[in-house]
Amino acid sequence: MTMTLMIATLAAAALGPGIANPLDPAAEPTHVAVFYADLDLGSAAGQTALHRRIARAADEACVNAGDGFDFPRAMHEQHVCRARAALGTETVLAARGLPMLH
Repeated sequence: MTMTLMIATLAAAALGPGIANPLDPAAEPTHVAVFYADLDLGSAAGQTALHRRIARAADEACVNAGDGFDFPRAMHEQHVCRARAALGTETVLAARGLPMLH
């Protein structure tokens, strides 16, 4: 079993005032690895530690989401990026039979 999760995100690219193209074919995804081989995922503490690592990795992967937008829109794009990263991670966790995020 793989003991690493990869969080991949695509940040929205500014096309003009208030217009974003989150599926820009030229956009390169940001990948951040989340290692969990050292965690006991059968325990609440291990699951909490994994979820913290995933949240930090999503923050790192989404730090540039919204570049080129005004502050409120940039913050929104970062929030959306982190939510998409969490949803993608949920899918991977479920496929591996691991505890999902709460």
